[in-house]
Amino acid sequence: MPARAGVVPSLDGLRAVSIALVLLAHLVSDRWFPGGFGVLTFFVISGFLITRLLLAEFKTRDTISLGSFYLRRILRLYPAVLVYTAIVTAVYLIAAPALIDWPEPIAALFYYANYLFVYDNVHHVQVTMPFTHFWSLSIEEQFYIFFPAIPLLCRGRAAAIAAVAAAVCVVALALRTYGALRHPELLDTEYFYLRTEMRMDSIAFGVLVAAACELPRGRALILRLIRPVPIIIAILVVVACFADRDPFFRETARYTLVAAAIAVGMCAVVFSARYAAANRILNSRPVVWVGRLSYSLYVWHLATAEAVRHYFAALPHPVVAALALAACLIAAALSYYGLERPLIGLRRQFGSRNADRPALG
Repeated sequence: MPARAGVVPSLDGLRAVSIALVLLAHLVSDRWFPGGFGVLTFFVISGFLITRLLLAEFKTRDTISLGSFYLRRILRLYPAVLVYTAIVTAVYLIAAPALIDWPEPIAALFYYANYLFVYDNVHHVQVTMPFTHFWSLSIEEQFYIFFPAIPLLCRGRAAAIAAVAAAVCVVALALRTYGALRHPELLDTEYFYLRTEMRMDSIAFGVLVAAACELPRGRALILRLIRPVPIIIAILVVVACFADRDPFFRETARYTLVAAAIAVGMCAVVFSARYAAANRILNSRPVVWVGRLSYSLYVWHLATAEAVRHYFAALPHPVVAALALAACLIAAALSYYGLERPLIGLRRQFGSRNADRPALG
């Protein structure tokens, strides 16, 4: 359980499941597939992995190089975002210049898309370009910017890091609850769904797991939580949260409960051999491959799907969805193998050991 460099088994598989939910929600139907659940899973994984990486570095060097961390993040995340934004903007300039809304690509490039789309949603501003999915990338990048200083300031003390993460979980829930009570009209918008301070607890649960892995009591608690009965309870909590349609609950406590359940499930497949069948599936080659492409798939899927729908609009929906999925896989593979993977060697010069692969990637 304690942090060390290297790939964590089953997490690529969890990424694959998560990106599959996102793709099915956007390409097939968001009524049948919970894309938001997939994104929330990415958040939990991200908090766990980044904290684990930083703690492993602190153990080895007795410090954390923030400069190297940020360079690794830029080299891993930014090339795909930059190329995607450039291509989408160029296509719109040529084919539909009247639909260009410059704040959208700018917000994507500078990772504040979530706040832009909150404003657009609350004020009923029409979104015209395929950048809406950058809301989650913006939240993750804001986490990457600010969080690494915390383990450094805490001198790698897991108990202090866990206390900060627990406080973030409480504060985020309190902000959502206060906001929903004070402004119930916002329950019908995406205000609570998209704002970083309202969703940071999802990432904080992953941080909490990584910190707990460093503490004897934390490891003992994790081992108790990944027994069959707690896992069944976690699954039932998720099902109940999906079933409850009350707007107040869905925009306040639901995010906390689902993130906690996901954290328990993540621990089960990472730290226990009891769930061998799930482990075999999550670590199978096709699933791991999709997991490794997950960041590329997430970045490229929206514009790719829109292009397929535009050119094949006359075909039946299932056929269009299948073509869109195939096109997304091709675009993601081209991005990963042609653009992102060649930079892995450069990232390793700054300390990357694959453990800092982004959750959405």
